[in-house]
Amino acid sequence: MLQLKVAPKVISFLLIICFSISLVTGWMSYQSGKRALEEFSFNQLTAIRAIKSNQMRNYLEFIEAQIQTLSQSRMTIDAMQEYKSAFTALSQELVAAKRPTEMVKAGSPLYSYYESEFLPRLEKGSREAQELDQFLPNSDVSIYLQHHYIAKNAAPVGSKDEMNNAQDGSSYSAVHEKYHSIFRSYLQKFGYYDIFLIDDETGEIIYSVFKETDYATSLISGAFSRSNIADAFQSARELKTSDAVKFTDFKYYEPSYGAPAAFVGSPIYEGGTRVGVLVFQLPVDQINEIMTGGQNWINDGLGNSGETYLVGSDGSMRSVSRFLIEDRDGYFDALRGLSYPEKTIKQLDNFDTSILLQNVQTQAATQALSGKTETAIIDDYRGVSVLSSYTPLKYGDDQWAVISEIDAAEAFAPVAKLSQNLALSAVVIALGVGLIAALVAGRFIGPIRALAGAAEEVSSGNTKVELPVKSKDEIGLLTENFNQMVVNLRDQRAAIEQQVEENTKLLLNVLPPPIAERLKSGESNIADAYASASIIFTDLVGFTAWSKGMPAMAVLTMLDELFGSFDQVAKELGVEKIKTMGDAYMAVCGLPMPNENHTQVMAELALGILGKLEEFNRRNGTEMKMRVGLHCGPVVAGVIGTSKFIYDLWGESVNMASRMESTGLPNQIQISQNFYEAVKDQYKTELRGEITVKGAGQVKTYILHRAMQA
Repeated sequence: MLQLKVAPKVISFLLIICFSISLVTGWMSYQSGKRALEEFSFNQLTAIRAIKSNQMRNYLEFIEAQIQTLSQSRMTIDAMQEYKSAFTALSQELVAAKRPTEMVKAGSPLYSYYESEFLPRLEKGSREAQELDQFLPNSDVSIYLQHHYIAKNAAPVGSKDEMNNAQDGSSYSAVHEKYHSIFRSYLQKFGYYDIFLIDDETGEIIYSVFKETDYATSLISGAFSRSNIADAFQSARELKTSDAVKFTDFKYYEPSYGAPAAFVGSPIYEGGTRVGVLVFQLPVDQINEIMTGGQNWINDGLGNSGETYLVGSDGSMRSVSRFLIEDRDGYFDALRGLSYPEKTIKQLDNFDTSILLQNVQTQAATQALSGKTETAIIDDYRGVSVLSSYTPLKYGDDQWAVISEIDAAEAFAPVAKLSQNLALSAVVIALGVGLIAALVAGRFIGPIRALAGAAEEVSSGNTKVELPVKSKDEIGLLTENFNQMVVNLRDQRAAIEQQVEENTKLLLNVLPPPIAERLKSGESNIADAYASASIIFTDLVGFTAWSKGMPAMAVLTMLDELFGSFDQVAKELGVEKIKTMGDAYMAVCGLPMPNENHTQVMAELALGILGKLEEFNRRNGTEMKMRVGLHCGPVVAGVIGTSKFIYDLWGESVNMASRMESTGLPNQIQISQNFYEAVKDQYKTELRGEITVKGAGQVKTYILHRAMQA
């Protein structure tokens, strides 16, 4: 009988123990690694989803600010009125002439355009037969304008916006030549698909940049009266203020050959009278650019199978699928495997987009559209197991879902590789541990444990760790290098903290603290609309002539002293200084932090500024005088620049405040009607009368004297 000696028994025992430990440790490591990788993947997906959600929200808010600003601009108001008059005059002339019906008969250029250009493209997009007669324009003016600006336009389809004047001698074409290049430039600069001016009474599209078949038709009685642009128009013309905006979600839009389209509209007011409606057709490409990161999914941290996309309230996509772009055939095969309609798959191929075409009836979409923010492992719209992070995105009356996902197979691929490595390592360890454990354990385990413990302390933030060097071998060298590394980390952290502190101070010198924090957190395109704020403008009367011949440093010193005293009063009252322009001073109250009492605060600042001017004159023996103007109303505020930041204001309220100053009296505070209504019960005022204000006509102004006694 074979007798085993003690040494083989010990080795066999150690091997069994080691192998058992390796199996248990390997299984635990596998499970722990899988959980850690799952947590890491969800955290990364959630971070990407949050970034995309913020980018999308900022983009929609930026569009809202843009359409508000454009609808309120003097140019747009003038254009709307001139187009409206010219359109009406042309319509009346055509009724008398009885000519346009000839322009849409079979064989005419306009009929041929619908027959050979529009209808085939629409049928290809919708993959349905269409009746030509239902789309032909049915009014004299729409026939006439489509004939000249579409059918007789030599530019190819998609470039009809190149024509500035139809050369028909009409007053409409003269107005078109005057304004078209401006609106076209705006569209190209900001990437919109189309811009429309619509008669608020008749619903007629009296102008569009792109000139599709909706041009010159009525959204009340025309061929597209049930489209979502008609919804946008109807909703916008019911709005009571010029800064209100209405958004309509994506639907198939026949004038764009059945492609998905969404619209945003805002009323155009002249004074208190609505004169029309401005509508933007949103660019699908810009939404896709945000959600796909410029199709750089790998750089965004989404690997080879991850994507972030939008889902509308109807359960269909609002941005393009990654798989339609990168693996079209595989994507279509997956949809066929889910019995997806072949007609829809062909539409996906024709339109080259999954917007409105890809249904997403998944747990992520359902939960997000119900208002929940979660993470889960689910089957996605392809029937593939994915890690999903989702959240709702609300804009106006609509709610979308923002979903970030990555295939589970890719996310857990490192774990599968880990399991193979663990199995191999278990065998190797079991074979080697019995031979080397006794020789090396005592010598190496102690120093390595010390290094590991010290490294853990450093990772938790303790940079004052220092290990004693007990040998001159590799372990000793490693310990010396570790100690030096800790010293370097400590020095680098101190340098970084100092630099961050200096950078923060510099940023706060040019931006309000809330805006600076938003900029530091990664926001871009910061532009916010505020319903009400108070603006002050001041200007030294005759300062340029008074300071002529004085040394530049003396002038600078005086202005610095005077404006510094203004800054102190503003700081004490919580007013945000915007800028100084030579001897002029501008500030605002009510933003970026709202203040319900912004008018009273600004009145106190104006009185304080005149007081500081009086003190300055007594101190320096001067007799300088100052005009002060105040106004309150809605404004848009934001950050301009990418390398050198400026926080500034826009809007009619800013212009009115400036006019209050420029038309004011020396050492008097001139206020607008709006401002008077806000402070008349708290301050002593005096009616100055009506004055002429550029861009506003005759307006009533007042002089603010002092606060009333309690």
